[in-house]
Amino acid sequence: MRILHTGDFHAGRSLAGVSRTPEIRAALHEIANLAESEKVDAVLVAGDLFDSAHPKADAEQAVFEFYLSLKEKGIPSVSIAGNHDSSRRLASISGLLGWVGAQMVSDFNPQQPLAGVRSIIAKDGTELKVAALPFLSERLMIKGADLAGADVAQWRMKFQEGMQFFMRLITSGFSADAVNVLMMHTTVQGAINSGSESSFKFDMENAYVIPVSNLPTSAQYVALGHIHKAQQLCDSPLAYYAGSPIQLDFGEAGDEKSVRLVELEPGRPAKVHKIPLSSGTPLKQVRVNLEHLDRELVALEGFKGHLKIVVRVPAGAAVAGLRDRILTALPQTLKVELERVEEAFMPSQVERKNLSSLELFERYYHEKRSGDLPENVRKAFLEADLAVRGED
Repeated sequence: MRILHTGDFHAGRSLAGVSRTPEIRAALHEIANLAESEKVDAVLVAGDLFDSAHPKADAEQAVFEFYLSLKEKGIPSVSIAGNHDSSRRLASISGLLGWVGAQMVSDFNPQQPLAGVRSIIAKDGTELKVAALPFLSERLMIKGADLAGADVAQWRMKFQEGMQFFMRLITSGFSADAVNVLMMHTTVQGAINSGSESSFKFDMENAYVIPVSNLPTSAQYVALGHIHKAQQLCDSPLAYYAGSPIQLDFGEAGDEKSVRLVELEPGRPAKVHKIPLSSGTPLKQVRVNLEHLDRELVALEGFKGHLKIVVRVPAGAAVAGLRDRILTALPQTLKVELERVEEAFMPSQVERKNLSSLELFERYYHEKRSGDLPENVRKAFLEADLAVRGED
């Protein structure tokens, strides 16, 4: 059996006032065509179909066209609600989606856990069982009364225990003669964030994460959504984030976007293949000192994508008209930010030649952390610097 794992569409997303929905629509068209050309038996969508609980009409059209396209190609799908989706909204249209072969799981009922298991029969008769676990808010997992007086470690433990219990409940419907897949929209400990500006704080500082060790080994494959950087989490069970289909904001600039093609058969390890996606306008973020801005503007003239320019400006320097100057030279620029830096920490090219590697690093550290370089970091830097010079 062959399945295509994707998710985190975020239809309806905009960036600095520019709608990304047309690019997302093109990416979904590309994914549907890949599903057909790769002869997959099913498509799994791991949540966050939309960017908000109340998507605009063009965002809904892009997503529904995707499911209609899969229907025309004879490819069924299973999708779950993510934290950006409205579970009630998706539940209200689940019946209509079902008519085109798109099974939607928007809620999880602990009293009827197996209601979240979806079944798809491949052309060769193999059964795919998908234990579909949509996003579960920690507020629903942990009662307010339990939080009174508890510290963060206790909250985390309660959440992890609850998630482990629910995963055990929903995967109890797996069978040895079927292909068994767990699909979730959550944060697994150890996942590397893409740096997405909108979700970085939640994903990386959120106490409510699942340890890799809690993932059930009864699943042959764990299809994950929520983190926008495509990556493998572990081998047993085999767990992957598919990532978002386009670079959604400048925190994802430079990320290669893809889907995962998974080959499965009952009782045997899964085989996973990465298929790159080509849709979406590339994003690029550039940081430049004010004194080098003109040179950078010339170098970026040929960039065919959206730009974010961060200009490091000496404190007190005049910046009137700077934004207009950048936008005139590079109309593909969506964001211009000014970063005030003390003169002492912005050495010119001539000054740099007279500074040691350690002095340059000290200035860099002060600029980033607004503090003096700790002794242990200084020692580690000197050791690394000596090692590099030794290799040269």
